[in-house]
Amino acid sequence: MADFLYTLVIYPLTLIIETSYKLVYEVFGNVGLAVIGVSVAVSLLCLPLYIVAEAWQQIERDKQKEMSSGIDRIKKAFKGDEQYMILTTFYKQNHYHPLMALRSSFGLLIQVPFFIAAYSFLSAMPALQNQAFHFIRDMGKPDALFYIGSFPINVLPIAMTVINIAGSAVYTKGFKLKEKLPIYAMALIFLAILYDSPAGLVLYWTMNNVFSLVKNIFYKIKKPLLVLYILASLAAAYGIYYVLARHNGLFSKRLVLAILLSLVFFVPLFVKGAKWVLNNCLSTLLQNKSERHTIFLLCAFSLALLTGLVIPSYTISSSVLEFVDIDNIFNPNYYIYTILLQSLGIFVFWFCCVYFLFGKKIQSLMVFAAAFLLLSACLNTFAFGGDYGNISRVFLFDKTIQDSAATKILNVIAVLALGAALLALLKFTKAKKTVIPIFTISLIAFFAIGTINVAKIQAQTNEYASRQVKEENSITPVFHFSKKGKNVVVIMSDRAENAFVEPIFEAYPDLKEAFKDWTLYSHTLSYDSHTLLGAPPLYGGYEYTPLNMNARATIPLKEKNNEALLLMPRIFTEQAGFGAQASDLSWANYSWVPDMSICAPYPQITPLNLERKYTSKWISEHPNNVKANTTSQTIKRNFLWFALFKEAPAFIRESLYDDGNWWTSDEDYADIVEYITKLSVLEYLPDLTDFCGNEEGNFVLLQSMVTHTSIELQAPNFDPSINITDKGKFAGDPENETISSNIAMLKRVAKWMDYLKQNGCYDNTRIIIVADHGAGKGGPARKFFTDNGEIKESGYELDQNHPLLMVKDFADSADKNASRQFTVDTSFMTNADTPYLAFEGIIKNPVNPWTGKEITKRKESAAYGVVAGAPYDPGKHGLYKFDLNGIKTYDVFDDMSKASNWKERKE
Repeated sequence: MADFLYTLVIYPLTLIIETSYKLVYEVFGNVGLAVIGVSVAVSLLCLPLYIVAEAWQQIERDKQKEMSSGIDRIKKAFKGDEQYMILTTFYKQNHYHPLMALRSSFGLLIQVPFFIAAYSFLSAMPALQNQAFHFIRDMGKPDALFYIGSFPINVLPIAMTVINIAGSAVYTKGFKLKEKLPIYAMALIFLAILYDSPAGLVLYWTMNNVFSLVKNIFYKIKKPLLVLYILASLAAAYGIYYVLARHNGLFSKRLVLAILLSLVFFVPLFVKGAKWVLNNCLSTLLQNKSERHTIFLLCAFSLALLTGLVIPSYTISSSVLEFVDIDNIFNPNYYIYTILLQSLGIFVFWFCCVYFLFGKKIQSLMVFAAAFLLLSACLNTFAFGGDYGNISRVFLFDKTIQDSAATKILNVIAVLALGAALLALLKFTKAKKTVIPIFTISLIAFFAIGTINVAKIQAQTNEYASRQVKEENSITPVFHFSKKGKNVVVIMSDRAENAFVEPIFEAYPDLKEAFKDWTLYSHTLSYDSHTLLGAPPLYGGYEYTPLNMNARATIPLKEKNNEALLLMPRIFTEQAGFGAQASDLSWANYSWVPDMSICAPYPQITPLNLERKYTSKWISEHPNNVKANTTSQTIKRNFLWFALFKEAPAFIRESLYDDGNWWTSDEDYADIVEYITKLSVLEYLPDLTDFCGNEEGNFVLLQSMVTHTSIELQAPNFDPSINITDKGKFAGDPENETISSNIAMLKRVAKWMDYLKQNGCYDNTRIIIVADHGAGKGGPARKFFTDNGEIKESGYELDQNHPLLMVKDFADSADKNASRQFTVDTSFMTNADTPYLAFEGIIKNPVNPWTGKEITKRKESAAYGVVAGAPYDPGKHGLYKFDLNGIKTYDVFDDMSKASNWKERKE
């Protein structure tokens, strides 16, 4: 129940506090000023509420004064039950109830949820630790400015209390003693609560008291609103000057902040505009209380359902298994529950709290604002959703958040037109016949869509639970190498970038030495920039390129994909007598978590699901690298921001995204645990390997997602960690995170090769590391290509089709004694050459067991039907054919690094 209330009531306030903190910190780069900025933001936000509270308190004081003489006479004349009955009658005659006395406490009650929110945010905030601010040595601890004996004297809580009492004295001037006592008592209670609290939290509350004192003084001066407007305008002017002239941050963000600050100057115009709208367009709402309340509640609940149910459920349902079983949270619907509760807190609880505090004029304006927010949120979500590439489960996009100027302008025009249409509806039509039915339908539709998606998520979660990968804390070898025969290993390293290898080896000579027996095929091409179309040729050869798979139009895509995955294991076991183990094959049975039951008809192939199996073991061996529940907490926090991002107009989305930080004050938001699920398999390769395999030989097919993730890693071993102190030799490169994951993969393979050498099973082993597609992130990858790595007429990034392909072959007796070195082969290759490279010299005339066609070497220096970024989700394609409508395809000839050699296909 406590969690329920916290999420519903307190979390929305915590969100405001954290955003305010981050905003001021980004501008000034000072923790102390950021805390003061939070206090300013909260004080300004609460100012209208305090004004209402003061009005209620004044009404209560006036009423008490009016009734005081009558109450005194009754108390003198009557006692006991008779006094109670007469007082009750007296109250009824004066239209008063004793509970109305709570109005005098409303000003204090407002502070309670904000205090809880600030306490939960600032009391244990990592960013405050070891941060000094003027006389405060550490914002994360009590100030302890001096000691009396061994007792620390914390000056800041004492100063806070003095300021609080001074403000209370100004505010309660002329009040009766019984009205003063609770206020002074509250000041002492806060002193007791906050005396040993971190200085950052006490600084926040001290500044709140300063602003409260200023507010109380404002009440005593003439024209307080005019004075406030002048001061606010001066502050805004300085803020605009500072962010534009003195701050060195990203200009687009500074410009957005400057525009927001400039709105302060136009407050009088906004007030006049609001009055005009109220008198000319919202007169019906003013006069009809029932319609006003109905529209507001419909909009509030619709906004909550769109933000907390529709967008989250649609996002999770598009890739359910990415959100399953994270940090002991198995069911992804838990995240929907959390986000829905957060959204209900913002749009229903707090919107209603504010709405019902005010009179009909403010309420009418709030009805229009809520309706406008709902309509614009729907427009932005469904009509201007944007294409920002793939997104991780912690809501990091793999593309830059950047919409065209035309899109932004069109979006703004559409939103303004929607606002004008709404005003016209409210002015010229009856709300019962137009506006209320529209919003009722939206509420029902959002609930229905969300419910359907939740049911889909639950069904897929249940299906996954039936074949869930069990975590293990001990390791049993599963790859059985042969010491007498030959071994072939194909590691499909998803998204490993070819062009990173040479710079990595130049930066790390020891790694280059470890791979001295290897050949890098630097001019290797993939057939698409996503796994769904890029992986089948890697596994199955040229019969499984996108165009060739589409040509076999009578066989479902899923079956053809499974054929490709099993081609090498089947040929090695059936045509060479090898043993075979296959692990986590890409999109097996078109399941995000590979459904390795596709191996069931072939008992000679051992199916394995290793990802997610050794996560706990890795974490237990590296306890300082991971913070508990980081991933699930990040999902719960960022999901709400992602939903708001989808609902926001295009021109502010880049600022909301905040370079993937989503305005968090906590730097430990990377999806470390997800990365560990991938890395741990490569980490434990030596433990997973034994040497009791088939005498004829053994084949291992292993898919690894280590290189798919861009993440900061701790050098020199490139481990995931919450404390990154050494980012390696590419720390200044904008693609350091992507490069780091490639280094992590190479280091684990190098360690495993040492293990093979120690056990005399290295020279008889061929190893191929190959990717389904490249990183597509620029940097070293982009430099490989001419013309800046783009085909100019389409803007397509060629480096997305530049996968890693490197081979370590068998060593004969001459090779063993020769001085070997890492070599680079510039021959035109594709990742569809992988099966031929795997079979070469072992199986004469290998034949595809499904089609009967021989696996042969490509005879031309060309690749046909290279796809430029088809949808990566099987659900976006047909049952039998990939949907390539509107997707450009190319034939590539000779030197793939030249954009001029990429010829667009016209059919």
